Amino acid sequence: MEAHGKSAETPLLGSSHRGTASSIQTLGNILVSIVGTGVLGLPFAFRVAGWLAGTVGVIVTGLSTCYCMLILVRDSYPFWFYVLAAYF
Repeated sequence: MEAHGKSAETPLLGSSHRGTASSIQTLGNILVSIVGTGVLGLPFAFRVAGWLAGTVGVIVTGLSTCYCMLILVRDSYPFWFYVLAAYF
């Protein structure tokens, strides 16, 4: 073990190297990985669950995700409103 907890097995820890991807490229990579995983997993899920249960499951999951997103947006508004109001 070397000084400050760094070792040869973990060369990237403590590195000051910054990536070259922009914020938009990073967001794109995250979205593609999440959507890609879901799209690749859907055929297996339908095979295991069947057409009816798979369709109902996708619809219920989509509606619950949309509902949770709306709750998050609704509840985050007052917080950001008060934070921004404090500066103006």
